[in-house]
Amino acid sequence: MKQCSDSFAWARENLGEAPDGSIFLADELTKARGRQGRVWANYPGQLSVTFVVKPHHLSSIPKEDLQMRLNQLGMAISLGICQPLTAYGVKLKWPNDFFLNGKKCGGMLMQGVWLEGALQGMIVGFSLNVNNIFNPDDQLFGSATSIAQEYGQTNLRDLYKAMLISLDSYYALWRQAQWATLYQQWRSAQAFTGKKVTVHRHDGVVLEGTMQQVLPNGDMLMLAKGKLEVISFATVGYWG
Repeated sequence: MKQCSDSFAWARENLGEAPDGSIFLADELTKARGRQGRVWANYPGQLSVTFVVKPHHLSSIPKEDLQMRLNQLGMAISLGICQPLTAYGVKLKWPNDFFLNGKKCGGMLMQGVWLEGALQGMIVGFSLNVNNIFNPDDQLFGSATSIAQEYGQTNLRDLYKAMLISLDSYYALWRQAQWATLYQQWRSAQAFTGKKVTVHRHDGVVLEGTMQQVLPNGDMLMLAKGKLEVISFATVGYWG
């Protein structure tokens, strides 16, 4: 492992040689990306991992099915990250955040790498607040939390190992085309169904309403001003 200024750039530089499932794990990150160009704040005690997904059949997926399959891949990966955290009560906040006791405790980002119009692979990054503590004077104190903040310190290495096993299991479900299983588990893991949410679309539009449900293609159904709206992964910049 090493100090890394940008793990996504590190993975992109090595994508050609990296086999499916390669992990880029740094002892220290000096910069991390959030959704829609935001910066993810780094704290000692976080678990931050970047890995490459290069399924062998990616190039054979029909173009009209590709977005759906990538959405389902996002479901599988978010479930793989979340499953070892369910013991602490962590659930998902659509589209790609992890929440604990009403506060954000992590997030993930997926980004495709294209060459001459063909998708070469996906770079996935996630960061979780595990053993870091937010002090009252921290600007994130009111909106973010960690496992340590809620329940005390945990063994970071053991959690990391459990997460790798979980990710491998859910990635296998995706490769086996277990779409219904993934969707049902992903739907059940949502923390904000029936609750007020605010969505920042990629075009700058901000939508507020009540989350009704997540759909099998990954989109979210929202009730806003008495009207049902379908919010897609694409409009919130899920893919980075």
